[in-house]
Amino acid sequence: MLPAERRRLILKQIETEGSAQINQLAERFGVSAMTIRRDLDVLEAERRIVRTRGGAMLREDPRREFPHRWKDERNQPAKEAIARRAVALIGSGQSVILDAGSTNLRLARQTASLQDIMLITNDLKIALELGDIEGLHVVLTGGQLKPKVYSLEGHHGVAMLSGFNVDTAFIGCDAFDLERGAMTNSMTKISMKQAMMKSAKRRVLLADSSKFEQRALLSFADLTDFHTIITDDGIPPESAEACQKAGIEVIIASKEESET
Repeated sequence: MLPAERRRLILKQIETEGSAQINQLAERFGVSAMTIRRDLDVLEAERRIVRTRGGAMLREDPRREFPHRWKDERNQPAKEAIARRAVALIGSGQSVILDAGSTNLRLARQTASLQDIMLITNDLKIALELGDIEGLHVVLTGGQLKPKVYSLEGHHGVAMLSGFNVDTAFIGCDAFDLERGAMTNSMTKISMKQAMMKSAKRRVLLADSSKFEQRALLSFADLTDFHTIITDDGIPPESAEACQKAGIEVIIASKEESET
């Protein structure tokens, strides 16, 4: 195999899984660890990856939508804490929309103890985890499956969502601030997120503090379009206060609670 082809396959694996280890790559391609290190050096020089101890990970890029696995491994304590606070907003007998994403997947797991909940989602992983749980009625939107992200998108899903009138929609984002609102790196997700928000009486943004005052490719809503923002205690107090002054309820989840 030519080095360029091997590097292409290495990059493809890292894009799919979010990271890779040198020893595992060496075994897969039947080459030495030193050869893999040289391949990773080239990919890092091209700003495709970031070298880590014993391997490499995908380079952060505000214009790229990252695979689910990569997102799921980041900021886990914050996401768990946010999910715990979010589930308190759901009561028995209610209907909710869960946007696709790693924080909403954690919220979905928290709903397993609730009863008589209608749950609509465009996230294949959420539907698979909750589909057999008694007391939860899971509806999966239509649309085209996005590989590595496991979300359903497109006009079929938007059309389906437009017929619903639910109590609460829990929406995710890639970045948020008061100036640009809630942002995403995916053009195809915008119409789905906006349809979810339009179908809900109450709109809740779930976003850990690492996304605050960052930039993503496209804005899909003003922060004032949300009734509530649930984030973690890493957000600057003055920023939370600014959101509250704009009329948005801000719920701060403590990361320490998720670790106890």
